[in-house]
Amino acid sequence: MKILIVAGPSVSLREPFNGGTEAFIVEHANQLVTLGHDVDVIAKDADEKNLFHVIAFPESPLSMKDDSYRPVTEEQGQAHFQSLQYGTFDVSAYDVIHYNSYVPEIYAIGALFDKPAVLTLHLPPSERFALLYQFFTKHAPVTPIAISDRMSRQWQTVLDQDIEVVLNGIPLGKWKVKPRNEQGYLLWSGRIAKEKNIEAAIQLATHLKQPLKIVGAVFDDAYFRDCVQPHLKGNIEYLEHLSQQQLSEVVAGASAFLATATWEEPFGLSTVEMLASGLPVVGFNTAIPTELRHDKVSIAVDSNKWEDLVAPLNELKKVNPEDCRAFAASFDVIKTVAGYVNVYRRIAGNKLIQ
Repeated sequence: MKILIVAGPSVSLREPFNGGTEAFIVEHANQLVTLGHDVDVIAKDADEKNLFHVIAFPESPLSMKDDSYRPVTEEQGQAHFQSLQYGTFDVSAYDVIHYNSYVPEIYAIGALFDKPAVLTLHLPPSERFALLYQFFTKHAPVTPIAISDRMSRQWQTVLDQDIEVVLNGIPLGKWKVKPRNEQGYLLWSGRIAKEKNIEAAIQLATHLKQPLKIVGAVFDDAYFRDCVQPHLKGNIEYLEHLSQQQLSEVVAGASAFLATATWEEPFGLSTVEMLASGLPVVGFNTAIPTELRHDKVSIAVDSNKWEDLVAPLNELKKVNPEDCRAFAASFDVIKTVAGYVNVYRRIAGNKLIQ
């Protein structure tokens, strides 16, 4: 099949990834190509090692900044300009379009295309995205797909239809099992913002007098300045934003991974990556969806209190890294891609381009 994946014309797919959606797009597209499919991805750029072809819409040579009628920054103006180019893009050669974008203009234009499409629901419903996806599913031949049962239930009510689930996955070969240090540091990785709740990890590590390493991009400067930076001394260390390979190396020497988000994680790729590396996980139910919970290697507590993580951390001390890896193997990207290919073939049907 010939498949068009839409990230967004201003979205970079270079490592370190901005978030889980970018990681999903890259691994999904690469695996599709490995299976023999022809894949184009609309994005700003991507690492040269990837197998898919990037379609980049150019920025305007003129300034897109507007200080008058509807003020926008230069960056916002260029993003709007690039996104509107999707309306002149010829999609007739593709069997299916797979949307993974957060850009409103993309969906306004995509609703005009009579082309079978898939919409992956990477985020919980918000007022903005609920209206955006309601509009898109009403006007376009699109099949929404959830990445977990949690997302399926939430979006089913919003979109008033059953939402099929295709669980996310990771390329297991990229995450090698590391030796585990039972007395090693605690590890936290993710987007640094209030809803990710790094304070819980810091408070837990401080209480246990155990080192903590923090990895991730700063999304909220004020939150980092007020809630994280004051604690970066002694046993608390910030390692900045790392590539997957760099993060994999940090796992060596860690004793456990902390999943402390207070918002309901749609899936939790970081949890699977750590488990695949042989590192057990402990965290809150909000941070660890049902599919990723395991009573031996991935323990979730029904609260958002850091104190409640002390007991399960003790339970994980003797966990075998290979047991973590065995559980993570259920979430191989190969299975994820097979699920999407089945959806592609079903919705394309007789419209498959020969």
